[in-house]
Amino acid sequence: MKNKRIILLGAGGFGREVLSWANDVNKNGLMNKVEYFLDDDDNVNLNPSYECINLGKILDYQIHASDLFLIGMASPLVKRKIYEKFKNNLDQFISLIHPSAVVAKTAVIGRGVVVCPFSLISADVKIMDFVTVNALSSVGHDSVVGKFSTLSGHVDITGQVTVGEDVFFGTGAKVVPRINIGSGSKIGAGCTVMRSVEENTTYFTQPAKKLF
Repeated sequence: MKNKRIILLGAGGFGREVLSWANDVNKNGLMNKVEYFLDDDDNVNLNPSYECINLGKILDYQIHASDLFLIGMASPLVKRKIYEKFKNNLDQFISLIHPSAVVAKTAVIGRGVVVCPFSLISADVKIMDFVTVNALSSVGHDSVVGKFSTLSGHVDITGQVTVGEDVFFGTGAKVVPRINIGSGSKIGAGCTVMRSVEENTTYFTQPAKKLF
């Protein structure tokens, strides 16, 4: 990684958080400093204190062998679009695990994963590619979180839960043990999911109720 440059994909609100966490990792000597970013929003203008140079739009960027990429977006649909552009260069994606996060030795972490401060990945968990685990969230033992899914802050996935691909959990959502969350589902903020969820459905309120 010594001669590689790390490029942040997406510099919106979550992207700036990821950039901050990446600086923490850099200070611990675990990763090169992130000095570049790509974003398709022409209005993105980072504070100079981030010391990060805009290389232009994600979809227009010509990939170089010296590039490493760090995901700075939380939307499952946007992450999947990024995957479609970069799918021939997946070995150039890195995962970010904040020094304050607790990750069990037996957990498996995929490519392009972001694990934010004070989160927990427990024993024998599988976190698949391009998953986001936001601050103070946890994934219990033997659970699986599918590709492109996002756990917002303070989400609690308990033991032996299977989460499909492209699932979005709002802030403070909870899932009881040994159930399945179908791909493409949205679990609203504060929901407690007590039974398996079908694919492409939306749940909200407490306890969780199907919206559509």
